[in-house]
Amino acid sequence: MKDFPDDIQLFSEDELDQLHHASRDILADPGMRIMAPRLLEALARHGAPVDSATGIVRLPRHLIEDTSAGMQQDLAEGRRPQLLNGVVMSKSSGPVQAKFGGACIETFDWETQQYRAPTRQDLIDLVRLGEALPEVASVGNPVTYLEEEDGTPVDPRLQRVKTAALIACYTTKAGPTEVWNTTELEFLMEIGDVVRGSREAYLADPCFVTDTETISPLLLEEDAGAVLLLLAERGLPTTIIPMPMTGGTTPMALASNVALCNAEVLGVATAVRCACPTAWVAGGVISGVMDMSSGGASFSAPEALLQDVGIAELHERRYGFDFAIGAYTDAKYPGVQSVIEKLARFWVAYRSGRVNYPVGLVKSGKAFSAEQALLDLEVAQSIHEFAKGIEVSPETLCVDLIREHGIGGNFLGETHTVKHMREAVWYPKLFDRTLPAGLAADREYDMMERAHAQRERILAGADYEISAEGRRAIEDILRRAERALVG
Repeated sequence: MKDFPDDIQLFSEDELDQLHHASRDILADPGMRIMAPRLLEALARHGAPVDSATGIVRLPRHLIEDTSAGMQQDLAEGRRPQLLNGVVMSKSSGPVQAKFGGACIETFDWETQQYRAPTRQDLIDLVRLGEALPEVASVGNPVTYLEEEDGTPVDPRLQRVKTAALIACYTTKAGPTEVWNTTELEFLMEIGDVVRGSREAYLADPCFVTDTETISPLLLEEDAGAVLLLLAERGLPTTIIPMPMTGGTTPMALASNVALCNAEVLGVATAVRCACPTAWVAGGVISGVMDMSSGGASFSAPEALLQDVGIAELHERRYGFDFAIGAYTDAKYPGVQSVIEKLARFWVAYRSGRVNYPVGLVKSGKAFSAEQALLDLEVAQSIHEFAKGIEVSPETLCVDLIREHGIGGNFLGETHTVKHMREAVWYPKLFDRTLPAGLAADREYDMMERAHAQRERILAGADYEISAEGRRAIEDILRRAERALVG
């Protein structure tokens, strides 16, 4: 059988060196603007020229090399950094390990076929759905709920903490959520302690924290830098995910996009490690290209996939580090385009050794759809079924059975067929394999309609809730968070 994963290779060794040197040269001139004071102070202590008035720092080449060498040494000593984010895929293996996440600000309402602001009940339903699906390994915040049950808006200062608190009550698979500032992070860690049972267990298997982003090109905001540093100091996954846009925030060249993204990751890693020598700053990317015919950003163009895989390959082969790639689709709603784009994205992810697929995202990551999540799982399962390959052995060649039935025979009534029919053939839940019965009847098997019906069946049987003691602990954290964040 063929071993499919991890067999994509875009660059020669010389090209990897060129990309690395270009990134290093970019960080030396023009450098980066880093708005977090503690990071700038740490860089200055390590000899980097810092303009305190503008926040621009020019990173010496040796400092960048020392950073990557230090993390390589950590890796050699057995440290395995974790990339905790709900919308990117990192190195993984095994069966489908889907993720519910995205912090989407819209949800797709199947009944009205419209987008709208997510409510508290929308978030609960999506979390319960993720909890009930065996393929889903982690449930973060598929949506950030914006309205309470009575229709009043959620205070923006409490959105992240209230979202995490709600997630904690309805899933055992708590995963990454948003973090906007260091005060939020402390409360999110406390909720994580309740879910995991202790701070020690939480640090071993973190939840309710995620990445921060640079603003391409070459800018790290103050809150993002402060959150990254606090994550590092607390021993939590520390991840930076640039979103470079070819033709917009990077030149109209794919290699330039890779080099600039790499510069942002290396620059942030160097800054954080200067301030916290034990830090491991992992990287990821959600890159895009500007479609000059529309003026819009495309995250599913073939060029965007190439960029994502290219920067991941640079980190894996040149530095030895895991690197996460994105899973956005340009499709505006669940349907033909969304399935085609997810198939391409997930196939590339699988072939690069990544099977922890973010599901349910549409509209360039702005919206979440339960029906799309179920379609995405079907797509992922089909890829994994294909990738099993063909086992060749006396048992599977069935020569004796063929001789028994001879020329012109069939095997429908064979015990062998009944015994092996479920292992030899995959039976999808949503794709239509029924015999043609006329267009009107065939449309009753539309995969979107079947996805919605499957959602309703799953939710009807989903019943997990946290214990009363756990709920009281989370409610206490919420009260304290409201006093600290709102006053």
